Amino acid sequence: MQISRERYDVVIIGSGGAGLRAALAAAEQGARPVVITKGQPQWSGGTLSAHYSFCAVLPTAIPGDSPEVFANDIMRSGEGISDPELVNVLAEKAGDAVAYAQSLGVKFDPAEEGGTTPHLGWLAGHTYARAVHVGNAVGRELIRVLLKAVRRAQIPIHAFTSATDLIVEEGVLKGVAAFHIPTGELRIYEAPAVIIAAGGGAQIYELNTNPMEATGDGYGIALRAGVELIDMEFVQHYPTVFVAPAGARGLMFNSGILIPKGARLLNRHGEDFWDKYGVGPLVEATRDVMSRVMSQEIAAGNGTDPGGLYISTRGIDPRELPQLQEKLLHDVGVAPDVQEREVAPGAHYFMGGLRIDVNAATSLPGLFAAGECTGGIHGANRLAGNALSENQVFGAIAGRNAAKWALRQEKNLKAEPRTEASVLAPVRELILRSGSTDREAIHPSEGWKHVQSIMQRWVGATRTEAGLKQAIAALNALREEWENRVAARDASLPYNRDIGKALELRNMADTGWCVAQAALERKESRGAHVRLDAPQSSAEWTCSLVIRMSAREAIFRKQQRGRVMGE
Repeated sequence: MQISRERYDVVIIGSGGAGLRAALAAAEQGARPVVITKGQPQWSGGTLSAHYSFCAVLPTAIPGDSPEVFANDIMRSGEGISDPELVNVLAEKAGDAVAYAQSLGVKFDPAEEGGTTPHLGWLAGHTYARAVHVGNAVGRELIRVLLKAVRRAQIPIHAFTSATDLIVEEGVLKGVAAFHIPTGELRIYEAPAVIIAAGGGAQIYELNTNPMEATGDGYGIALRAGVELIDMEFVQHYPTVFVAPAGARGLMFNSGILIPKGARLLNRHGEDFWDKYGVGPLVEATRDVMSRVMSQEIAAGNGTDPGGLYISTRGIDPRELPQLQEKLLHDVGVAPDVQEREVAPGAHYFMGGLRIDVNAATSLPGLFAAGECTGGIHGANRLAGNALSENQVFGAIAGRNAAKWALRQEKNLKAEPRTEASVLAPVRELILRSGSTDREAIHPSEGWKHVQSIMQRWVGATRTEAGLKQAIAALNALREEWENRVAARDASLPYNRDIGKALELRNMADTGWCVAQAALERKESRGAHVRLDAPQSSAEWTCSLVIRMSAREAIFRKQQRGRVMGE
């Protein structure tokens, strides 16, 4: 089996906003980075699906706003368990990230026609309006300018290249193992520094808002290397995701814009159920509160046949609806004059991920991380509009510090043959099973459906101890089966996408297992983590759970939090 070998200073896994920003920052430090991505950077990744906002305190902020106020908004949304040091960095540096994007050519919507000062929009949970936007496509525009800058800097991007594992020898990071889909070859990327910027993992749920690439690759790769993760039990569900018609299933319906204009939530009987839950006005509700209430109403038997509720836009001028979204819905078969649409909470964003410090460094020396695959910033619930802010701020930090680390290290990156053989063995065996006629073989697509079903049923917007234990048992069985039963139907190697799907399945199963384990360990409800058998928050649990995997078992420790700046 062919193995190729390349050497760089910094290997960046992922070509979304965080990965591209990290590549630019690393190159600016004089390092030689490479970006490896399993898709195509201009057509894949979570940043592209970020539609509306990029939050920051700008020099033109509303009087009274400040990084301190922004930081306290983030801490309040995170329900006391966000890392205050990370929060302070995000609040202080988000304005610089906006300025950098502008310097690359992003033209944010102006406050006044013909002006240059960005319009500031208000989002739920923010004390002040601080969301800048580019129509309904800020993520797409950000990727466009970042990618242009990366190409101008001649930073190589290796597309259709799936990172499989970190190469670690006696606690020393040596590089990354990968599978190149077009050729079917295994690759070794030797480097003293690696940045994981592989995005989130919402595809582990059947109902989700994420692109197909969001399979938890960064979490899986980190877990298998013994790297610490944090806050993995907190998965933000976007409250209004289409469940019907079939062509629209998984698309977000922008409740954040429409509820302030008068949109209401109704159950299958046409009843406005919101007030009976006693959680305050709907217009002030954050995503985690909306998702929790909606999930409870569905669980009470008041959902529609497809498993949703209605969001009613009756009385709202159709011109007030997001026109880009309306066009998209029309294209997938949603009639433009429909005023009640079937929606339910769908997995949207992972608050948890690789534990990082203010330098974007992880628990493994030489390994850095940025973007959605990191944890610690958002705590129990992400404040709306902070995803792009986070990936740009910490993408830059990760790139700079990874480059500095790499340039200080000795260049002896060659791992022992036995180390490489051990890392490559599971992927080799997967490849050798390709084309299997064994009736017991599991096709990757079947495995995907199994993981999604498990997570949707037992580890969704609401959880119980019994359900979580069933999920863990089912996922453990699948993780074991992956090693000897998952097989691509096609035996050929070039462009065998089933092998790529099988690699994703391994990460999905590991990620789902991690989320379920953390959800079982936290015996309370807080933010996006709702235990129906432990519905109250507890002072005992005003902390973060740090998890690592050792010999396929979950090892936990609690991490207490300090104070946010200004307190």
